[in-house]
Amino acid sequence: MFISKRRLIHALTYEVILLVIIAVALSTFLDMPLEVTGILGVIMAVTSVIWNIIFNYMFEKAEKKYQLKRTIPVRILHAIGFEGGLMLATIPMVAYALKITLLEAFVLDLAMTLCILVYTFIFQWCYDIIERRMITT
Repeated sequence: MFISKRRLIHALTYEVILLVIIAVALSTFLDMPLEVTGILGVIMAVTSVIWNIIFNYMFEKAEKKYQLKRTIPVRILHAIGFEGGLMLATIPMVAYALKITLLEAFVLDLAMTLCILVYTFIFQWCYDIIERRMITT
């Protein structure tokens, strides 16, 4: 099987919770309709998944070609490349959807990216705890 049930549940749970957080937070902080921020969140999530597939395919080809080891510096390069490429795709979306300038969209997207890093850490930590409890019970 290409993807396990466990990985599918993990990915879907992560994305759905993040989508709700982003849509509600943007709607609240920017005083925008939830349907606008919700649609933007869905489009950004789909873009992220597509970019993840493309970027990781290209990165793994480069890894093989240049015989890179998955060291901390390589992982940092991977993270910066992924997030940087994703931001290039999402900044125009944010600017268009929220009717703001590209500079304002850059700042907002950067802030969202930093918040998502914190969310990712908390989500993974909680997911690990829940999964461990489910296995031991």
